[in-house]
Amino acid sequence: MARPLRIEYPGAVYHVMNRGLARQAVFRDPTDYETFLQVLSDTHALWGVEVFAYCLMGNHYHLCLRTPTANLGRVMRHINGLYTQRFNRAHRRDGPLFRGRYKAIVVEADAYLADVIRYIHLNPVQAKLVQTPEAYRWSSHARYLTPRSAPPWLGVREVLASIGPPRVFHEFVLSGNEDALEAFYAAGRQVPVLGTEGFGAWVRKKVRRLSAEHPRYERVKVRPSVRQVLQRVATVFQVKRAALQTSRRGETNDARKVAMYLVKRLCDLTLPETAREFGVTSYGAVGWACAQVRAKQDAEPRFKKRVEEVEALFSQPKI
Repeated sequence: MARPLRIEYPGAVYHVMNRGLARQAVFRDPTDYETFLQVLSDTHALWGVEVFAYCLMGNHYHLCLRTPTANLGRVMRHINGLYTQRFNRAHRRDGPLFRGRYKAIVVEADAYLADVIRYIHLNPVQAKLVQTPEAYRWSSHARYLTPRSAPPWLGVREVLASIGPPRVFHEFVLSGNEDALEAFYAAGRQVPVLGTEGFGAWVRKKVRRLSAEHPRYERVKVRPSVRQVLQRVATVFQVKRAALQTSRRGETNDARKVAMYLVKRLCDLTLPETAREFGVTSYGAVGWACAQVRAKQDAEPRFKKRVEEVEALFSQPKI
């Protein structure tokens, strides 16, 4: 049976869930939880993904997020793939960590965003891990109670603006889930849409259109080619283009790292796809190079300016 088409469109809000393979633990110690949150931060930096809530629960996780562009599949491959890579390295294991496909429910934000966040934050309470949601360390609930402590990638303020101050939000969560929402999640196989009838009809119409026009192909038309990005990096960093695609042992090559970072970011490639473009056998090396570029941009303004100079060429509107 063919898998159902993912519902992707700009600005879509989702409740995303995934569980460990054979229900195994995907978070073994505090470092694992922190690593997953860092992956969320990295994902926000790469694609501007807005996370509204999270809850990391030992052998599974819940996320509520919004994708500014229609790229949930790409975003989740990055989150699950990068976290698996780091988890495997930390625990000296290999192979898949999560069970097959993640579950994603499209949420009508105006009607159900607050309810979904409440559902996510009450998971540890319903699992009897804590008595109150703020006592659970690995969910976003406590961040809503102290908004100044929230990281930049967590959309606490936007949600509080629609619900009320932290005290009101806390009381809302403590009031418990609505019976209808509990029934929705208790169903064996949920429909992938949570919203009013009108929203459901709008989504079904959009899905029929997406079935005929694959969204990724539409996006590819406006993205630069790998060759274009490499040429621009070579010009700005004053190196030969061939130097960007070859590596010499023991030699630091910032331009090559920047090329990897920008090809992945601007050309919408996965880590393995980027690795193939640069002749790298391990896609982990690409992830490491991207992390180094982001860190160096934070530390060195001149370096950041050169990277932004390359990006600026491809962000200018076409006339």
